[in-house]
Amino acid sequence: MRSRDFPDRDDRSELGFGGPGHFTAELRISQGLRDADPALRAARAEEFRAECERLVDGLAARWGEPFEHGLQGIRLRTEKGEIPEPWAGFGTAVAHACVWEPSTDGRWAAAGVADLDPSDEIRLLLVVTEVPLP
Repeated sequence: MRSRDFPDRDDRSELGFGGPGHFTAELRISQGLRDADPALRAARAEEFRAECERLVDGLAARWGEPFEHGLQGIRLRTEKGEIPEPWAGFGTAVAHACVWEPSTDGRWAAAGVADLDPSDEIRLLLVVTEVPLP
């Protein structure tokens, strides 16, 4: 993921979506949880978080240890139009992320579970971007 080319323009593919300087892979998407019973949704979100932890453990072996980052500040600043993509979209969907700072590749990476919108499916996301974390 960190070495793949970014799309030339905003676009969606079978792997996710992206644009110049960023790509977001949708690694797993729930089925049928839009507006689902809150208890069922919460249980499935926990499953996604456990899967995200396993993903982070595997990536940490390759990319080093990430730092945990709460995205509430990004959500608040996105409402004012101050945050660029992919962080604006990621921050409005994900509460907490594991973030890797760029090494020699100059690319940031972040993993998290998008479960903040109860009218949307739950998604396990991995972002790779040249855009610094705001």
